[in-house]
This record gives sequence, structure tokens and C-alpha cells, in this order.
Amino acid sequence: MRGLVRAEWTKFRSVPVMPVLAGAVIAVSVLLGWLFAQASAAEYARATAADQAVFDPLQGGSRGVFIVQLLIAALGALVASTEYGSGTIRATVAAAGRRTRLVVAKAALVALTGLATGAAAVWGMFLVSQITLAMHGVPRVWLDDPDAVRLLLFGPVVLELVALFGLSLGILLRSTAAAVNTATAFLLLPMFAPIMPDFLGLTLSTWWPNTAAFRSLMPSESSLPIWMGMGVLAAFVAVMMVWARTRFRTRDV
Repeated sequence: MRGLVRAEWTKFRSVPVMPVLAGAVIAVSVLLGWLFAQASAAEYARATAADQAVFDPLQGGSRGVFIVQLLIAALGALVASTEYGSGTIRATVAAAGRRTRLVVAKAALVALTGLATGAAAVWGMFLVSQITLAMHGVPRVWLDDPDAVRLLLFGPVVLELVALFGLSLGILLRSTAAAVNTATAFLLLPMFAPIMPDFLGLTLSTWWPNTAAFRSLMPSESSLPIWMGMGVLAAFVAVMMVWARTRFRTRDV
């Protein structure tokens, strides 16, 4: 298993798009942290005293994470789908021997790279956004704030799980375009909650897997407990990975 993980890491480094995309996740996170902080500072300057009193600097500076999730899901999908595109998947399966071990090795690689990339992305976005707010004389939060600590500790885990979701789609769909497009549609579907019927709107805005996890990270009156929000996403990703492993074992590559 250790050898399989090392082999997956070698393939990850040798396919240029993968390290480039991992770097793009971090760079885009920092850029979005700065842009949304600039927008939040401008909104604060125009707001009434009542609105300024309830201003949330953490949520204002972290809105970019909803875009970053799309990139990290694509990163997870590429770990599986690029081998189908290049035709090397048959050689990989032959070398691995047992298909379940290969899926576990890919999942281990995505979990490690997703966690490291997610941590750099979340911390970079937080630091840049809060420094930007402070430079504009707008209230900000720092590392002594419990809500900030929750975001910095669990935000990378959420992105790690989203990357594993992308991996499961890459295994199931065997196409980069199909996996990335499906992941994007799934993760952005909660945006349509306001125009949905009541039950569907509530499901999308509260219990949709990625929405539930993000709601548990952001402080508000309607936030979910961290264990509940993270649990919904983790359970969903676990089901997707089991499905992907089952399909991978029972069909031709």
C-alpha cells in the first residue's frame, strides 16, 4: 500500500496540470480573500450604524471558499480521470493487483493533498481578508476568536472531503469533463434554493452536503452544529467512495 501511494504521488507530480491546479487553488483563495474583503470594507463604509453593529468580518472575508470548492473538487477528479484519458489505467490496475487497494491509495493521496492544499487556501484567505479589513479601518477578527479558530481548523477538512467527492466522480464517470461538470453542478445547486419550492429550498440551503458543512463553519443564528454539518458531508462522501469502489471492482477499466 505504501508503494501504491508513492506511485500515485509520482503520477500526481508528473502530470503538470495537477500541481498547477493545486497552486491555483491557493492563489485564487488569496485573491478572493482580498477581493471580498475590499467589497466588505466598501459595504461597511456605506452601511448605517445599525448595520455596522452587526457586521460579520469573518463571513465577509471568507465568501470565496464557495468558489474555491469547485477547483479542489476538480483536483480530486483529475487524480482518477486523467488515467482514463491517457489510457494508462489498465497498466495501473495490472501493477496494483487488487483494485480496492488502488482506490484506497488514490483516496489517501487525495486526502493528503486536499488537506494540505485546503489548509493553505483557507489560512491564506483568512489572513489576507482580515489584514485587508484592518487596513481599511473595518472591524476584523483574529486568531483569538473562537469562530475564526473553527473555520481555520475545520475549513481544510471540508475542502479535503470535497476533493474526495471529486475523486469518486472521476472513478465513476471516467472522464475529466464529465466529472468536473457534474461536481460543479452539484456543488452550485444550493444557489437556486431561493427559487425552489419550500421543501426543496430548505433541503438545498440547509442539508445539501456541502451547504451543511459550510453552514456549520460560518457563525450565524441559523448555523448547524459543527458535528452535524461535517457529519452530513462526511457521510455523503463515504457513500460516494463506496459506490466508486464497488463500480471500479465490477466493471472493465
